[in-house]
Amino acid sequence: MTTSASPKLSVVITNYNYAAFVATAIDSVLSQDVEIELVVVDDCSKDNSRDIICSYGDRIIPVLQDVNQGHGGGFNAGYARTTGDLVMFLDADDFLLPGAGKTIVSNYDPDIGMYLYRMNYADEQGTLGGLFPPPQVPLADGDVAAQLREMGHYSGTITSGLVYTRTALEQVMPMDSETFRQGGDGYLSATVPLHVTAKGFDQPISAYRLHGSQHSQFAKAYAKRARWRIGHQQACFDCIRDHAARQGRPTAEDLGERDPGHLQERLVSLLFEPEQHPVSTDTRAGLLKKLRAANRERFGGKALARNAWWILIGLLPNGAARTVLSWKIDVAARPAWMNKLGRMLRKRLGIVT
Repeated sequence: MTTSASPKLSVVITNYNYAAFVATAIDSVLSQDVEIELVVVDDCSKDNSRDIICSYGDRIIPVLQDVNQGHGGGFNAGYARTTGDLVMFLDADDFLLPGAGKTIVSNYDPDIGMYLYRMNYADEQGTLGGLFPPPQVPLADGDVAAQLREMGHYSGTITSGLVYTRTALEQVMPMDSETFRQGGDGYLSATVPLHVTAKGFDQPISAYRLHGSQHSQFAKAYAKRARWRIGHQQACFDCIRDHAARQGRPTAEDLGERDPGHLQERLVSLLFEPEQHPVSTDTRAGLLKKLRAANRERFGGKALARNAWWILIGLLPNGAARTVLSWKIDVAARPAWMNKLGRMLRKRLGIVT
């Protein structure tokens, strides 16, 4: 059910050393066919980002940080300057697609507090590619609070595909900027749905740009990336427990133990750099068993194809297991025959490889 009232949309762009991209992000918002309040936060960039931001004059609301506070601190500072009924955080290396503003405003529903949209991938030049998350991955739709409290996870998306109502953000902001120096969107994804209903939309509204300097890529340092994600997820689990406790609702003691994504990160960390793995009780056999069980619980009859990875890794010696695991987590590392097989499986069985 939609309402005839037209909500005010605020967009917060958070920038750090993205002089090569930030103007594109700003222009993509200013060129929308609905009025948008645009707040641009610069987190003490060392390049010429501030010159670019300030060149827009009063067309934007600039927030120039005196001290570098990271992703979460940028979210806090930008949100504090917004006045919109709807608030979107846009990473400075991403950009809105034409018509995105109208789509966001027209989908406003007073019963919904968090909106999840797909994004188009884009390269460094801005050329659009496929969808993230891919079409076969469902986006959360409805009340996912119970799932969050029981599993610590639901099927969502990342920063530039998320829109929130102000009333939803008032329940959870500001965030701890030190804990979430990276991954501020992870905090919001973990806490907002405990307070409001979510709704997913297949129509993309933004471009998720892939490039070499992204924090999330870690230049193929699989174990380092996995350890960061494990720590980030654990911080999100703590926030889930905290917000649920405020509501007098219980959470599972084993948050993450039934989430295939979290378990996969722990397996990557354990296999690639066991001496630095942060979960002392983990074993390869134990994680593989949990992964297979989590897939059966989550995917039912389609779990066997997904579990083929874990069955194979369980049979291989460590060196070969690391190779196969690198194919699982890094599409670019896969041999051509495996990519061809993956496309065939997606087409015939409707699964994600």
